[in-house]
Amino acid sequence: MQPLPPQSREPFLDAVRGLALVGILAVNLEHFAGVELYATLHGEGSDYTLGRQILAFFFSGKFYTIFSILFGLGLALQYQRFVAAGLEANVLLKRRLGWLLGLGALHGIFLFEGDILGTYALVGLFALRYLNREPRPVDIGKFLLLGYALWWGITSALPDRVGVFPHSEVFLQGSFWEVSRTRLEAWLYNTPLSALLFGAELVGLFLLGMYLAPRWQHIGPTLLWRVVAAGLLVGVPVNLYNALHPDLQPLRGLGGLCFALVYLALSRLFWDRLGWLHHLRYAGRMPLTNYLLQSAVMSTVFYGYGLGLYGQVSPIWFPMVAVGFVSIQAGVSRWWLARRQQGPLEALWRQFTYHTQRNRRDNPQ
Repeated sequence: MQPLPPQSREPFLDAVRGLALVGILAVNLEHFAGVELYATLHGEGSDYTLGRQILAFFFSGKFYTIFSILFGLGLALQYQRFVAAGLEANVLLKRRLGWLLGLGALHGIFLFEGDILGTYALVGLFALRYLNREPRPVDIGKFLLLGYALWWGITSALPDRVGVFPHSEVFLQGSFWEVSRTRLEAWLYNTPLSALLFGAELVGLFLLGMYLAPRWQHIGPTLLWRVVAAGLLVGVPVNLYNALHPDLQPLRGLGGLCFALVYLALSRLFWDRLGWLHHLRYAGRMPLTNYLLQSAVMSTVFYGYGLGLYGQVSPIWFPMVAVGFVSIQAGVSRWWLARRQQGPLEALWRQFTYHTQRNRRDNPQ
């Protein structure tokens, strides 16, 4: 199978995927830049407090939710394409997720200890069972409520404030290999733990994406405005509560879902007027490449083996850094996609997915 040509892709989905890259980077900068160490070294001044609250209210939990919904939607669309082409859909999707798990391991060890790709791969393997049947809203709600209740229970048992990240000294002063050894330990611990802690929530979001796959283009303005109203009604107080507890954010999942749906609905309603969002579609066409590029650049900027800015940048700047960096990525992605059909990592992912299928075709028994 050939990659979808640009004219067959849905620009809106690519654009909101690019928007998600902005929000994910803004939140990940809390880890790359070492906000806990910044508070220790510089104090929790007004800019620090406001920055953490802005991130908690507008960003944290919102954009991985969008990405997760799109991930589930993408799985459903790929499954349909594979079945229509007469291919072994489940086998190919398992290969894709296996490759994603391996890439997540490399990403987590050598670039970013907060890798989410490995968790997506593990949870995605479980969610595949729902592709040959339509997910029911009750199943979606069940997994989401379980995930939110689990996170609430865990955070309720922890102190409201967290201390300095235990490996801050390594990230501040360590060599690349010292930091990578620490990242390896963190990835081996965090990936299965995240699958357990966030697995139910992610399954619910993946199922929501699968449910929306055949429906999202038919959702009209009336329903979209209702989504906006409901999302703001519930999401504003919930996210205000999270902003007052920026370290743990006990209601992060619920607040994230409410605002994620608001962001998606508003983007759809005003799609024709949002030229800047259209520009982000180029970054969204190669999200895997751009996600790992963010980690490569930011780890080099902040960690000790690079520019060593760990613990030196206030979180008030993180949203602006994310907007500026992804805008550059969108421009570079546009240049790349004018010459290639896919991003480099997306092309490798596709090559791995179809490798066995080609071998079977070329070497029949």
